[in-house]
Amino acid sequence: MPAFAITAIDRLGRRQSLREAASDEPALRERLRAGGLFPVRIRPVETQRHLARIKLPIAEFVGVLHQLELQLRAGVNADAALAQMAEDAPAGPMRAMLEKIHADIAQGAPIHVACRFFARQFPPHVAAVIAAGEASAQLPAAIRSLAGHLTSGAELRRTARRALIYPTVVLIATACLIVFLLGGVVPQFAAIFESLHVVLPAITVALIATSGFLRAQWLALALGLAALVMLATYLLRSPRTRFVRDSALLRLPLLGDIIRHLATARFAGHCRLLHEAGIPLLDALKTGAELTGNALLERQLLGAREQVAVGRPLYAALPKRHAFPGFIVPAIKSGETTGQIGAALQHIEEYAASRAREHLATALTLLEPLLLSALTAVVGFIALSFFLPLFSLLGGVNTR
Repeated sequence: MPAFAITAIDRLGRRQSLREAASDEPALRERLRAGGLFPVRIRPVETQRHLARIKLPIAEFVGVLHQLELQLRAGVNADAALAQMAEDAPAGPMRAMLEKIHADIAQGAPIHVACRFFARQFPPHVAAVIAAGEASAQLPAAIRSLAGHLTSGAELRRTARRALIYPTVVLIATACLIVFLLGGVVPQFAAIFESLHVVLPAITVALIATSGFLRAQWLALALGLAALVMLATYLLRSPRTRFVRDSALLRLPLLGDIIRHLATARFAGHCRLLHEAGIPLLDALKTGAELTGNALLERQLLGAREQVAVGRPLYAALPKRHAFPGFIVPAIKSGETTGQIGAALQHIEEYAASRAREHLATALTLLEPLLLSALTAVVGFIALSFFLPLFSLLGGVNTR
């Protein structure tokens, strides 16, 4: 909730300076007049930025949501529940967050307004679920649904990260090995070969030349790589570049299917969460589209949303050559015709997530031998470049 620095005059004509939090300036003026103060000057003050940047780990945040839900279901009001939770929380970010939310609620702010102060922890779609739960008097159910959704999303992200650990470690190890060999080992062998005046084969000459170039131009290469990374980061901020990149990624074998199913699970999960919380379907579709993480799928969903707004069903509004998995249209059609769109979206989320896990397992199974083969080929090429001149030298000695 915004904070304001106030200069006011009381009924006795005395000037007072104070600081208050309020949803907006008109509401603050009304509250001051009701308390017998006449504001002379009101100016917004900078909020505690370090406090607003707090973000708890998903496991801790879900635990907070479950605890709040249990207290609300037991009949404890939100003010008392948050006060007790803040008192029981260990010192640190969790307690600071709960104390700030409780303080804002105690001053009359709705829960979702108090939560929006922590924008990293409560992004707009999360705050919207809480707001819908408050408006419909179904806040415990909304919080429970939100906790389940966050848990499911965190599990899917953990699965994806675990699948990337092995190839990342192998690639880093391979890169370090190549740099070590080219920068430290190859020059030693090059000096030996030069002193022996051995006729070197082409691959050894190429390897020595590469090593020399790397040692001489390492700073330029490092700066060039950094510049490329910065340029790529800048270009990816452009919607057009993101669209081209995301479209190309979806065409890749296996990786494209993983991205497609992960994006579909994200869309269905967020859309279902918002729809079941009472958010209008058009708003749920817009938020779900923006959270897919893929520009092509987002564009297709937003185009379908425009047709849904004029009365067309969602399953028919999607393009005929859409980039989603094939099962999404029959599932949505079944949900819309039976009036169970929430259940249909839940089925899509769970099935897409399971397919993404299957594809990740398959990709990891295929990737392991490919990485080992690539590592073997690189090391074998470098070793062969060393041994060929040695074999030539030994052959010459034996001839003599």
